[in-house]
Amino acid sequence: MKEKNIKILMKGFTEQYGYLLEDIKSKESNSELWTVSKDISGVQYRLIFMTEHILNELIQYNIPEDKNNIYILVSEDALSREKDAETLSTNNLLGKPLIRVDIEQRKVTYSENVKLEVVQHLASVMDNSNLYSNKKTTRLKDKPYITVGIIAINVIMYVVTAYLSYVYAKGSVFDSDTNVLILLGAKVNELIAEGQYYRLISCMFLHGGIVHLAVNMYSLYAIGPMVENVYGKAKYLAIYFIAGICSSIFSYIFSTNVSIGASGAIFGLLGAVLVFAIKSKGKTGNAFIKNILSVIFVNIFIGMTLPNIDNFAHVGGLLGGIIISLLVTFRAKV
Repeated sequence: MKEKNIKILMKGFTEQYGYLLEDIKSKESNSELWTVSKDISGVQYRLIFMTEHILNELIQYNIPEDKNNIYILVSEDALSREKDAETLSTNNLLGKPLIRVDIEQRKVTYSENVKLEVVQHLASVMDNSNLYSNKKTTRLKDKPYITVGIIAINVIMYVVTAYLSYVYAKGSVFDSDTNVLILLGAKVNELIAEGQYYRLISCMFLHGGIVHLAVNMYSLYAIGPMVENVYGKAKYLAIYFIAGICSSIFSYIFSTNVSIGASGAIFGLLGAVLVFAIKSKGKTGNAFIKNILSVIFVNIFIGMTLPNIDNFAHVGGLLGGIIISLLVTFRAKV
């Protein structure tokens, strides 16, 4: 039964997140370890799925160290950490990246030294009820087309900005002209005070340069699909836009500078993930919460130390995302 569940988890990793299947042969027989691998942020990770039986025989396998190996121990009941510690020590796994999974409850019971995105992927895969059915295809409504649509709008707006900056402002396509940004709807306090309230929203889709756009769109692509899957598309849109508007309002109140960018709304999505992690900590584990908090604090710290970063917008977006996420329910049971 556990072998079947491992295959289901592997199917989820490959179909939902593009992981690649790999084989690791044993030293003395033709038996194989179940593994998948993926490049995440330029680093190669390999997930090695184990049952208690495989764990006891792990020393028989030639496990390469060419990638960052993460061991996933799958059980159908509560695991004894004391007993496991002895077995892990025997197989030289103590201190290595490890996730314990209660497959019957579909929850992470423990994680240590594990990449945050991997835990996110695992929690999302276990929440995907379609994987446990006999359906062969992913339904359209389960694809992150809202995230893709938002990214497309941002890219289109940047193309327009780059064209106007180059043709009319005689600038560069890689850096947006400030006057063009103001023309297209940047947050300008004086103009908002005169009644141009649409700028509280339009500024969310403008970016100051190609690097600014690339960083924000990468962040949105990394976190958006998870929020879209957990909360559903309508609530995801509500979280994104309300967080973005809160971001603009905070910037309007606390900063007089011209402001643009999707980062405030993206901070709102981080807030939504934090709420999900806290409400479902029985499934994702306390380590997931700590990882989310560390990502938030690191990004706020970066915003405080680098020039030309509207950290008030980031804080406003984060608070907006947390508040609206506390008021809505998840699409999946947690």
